[in-house]
Amino acid sequence: MTLSRFEAGFVSGDRALVKFLAGVFELEAVEPMELGFATLFRLASPGGTLKVMVPSRPPKERERAEPFYALGGLRYLTLYVDDLDGVVTRATALGGRVLHGPSDLGDGARIVVLEDPDGNPLEVVEAPGS
Repeated sequence: MTLSRFEAGFVSGDRALVKFLAGVFELEAVEPMELGFATLFRLASPGGTLKVMVPSRPPKERERAEPFYALGGLRYLTLYVDDLDGVVTRATALGGRVLHGPSDLGDGARIVVLEDPDGNPLEVVEAPGS
């Protein structure tokens, strides 16, 4: 068996996260799907798809922790880009904040950990050849 595709999904109380992700990572919005209980937004790139589900009834707030790795479970998403500085500029302009970095990893690679407006940590990496 080979994993043929992978998508990551968020649940949010409104469309602000859709606008943030599309703007920061310059993703193409695909026609939203109305599911009855929610609207599913899909943001496509050559590397994969991010999904944001916005339920008809706002979701419950989740527990937050500082630092983000203080809670177990699925806690962050890693996104590879070719313009880390542009991502940081767009993220902060659209309501995100920098949690860590930008930092050099060596061999020309750089990393930043951002927090989106919903409080989700996003690890963003710029690496030669990725």
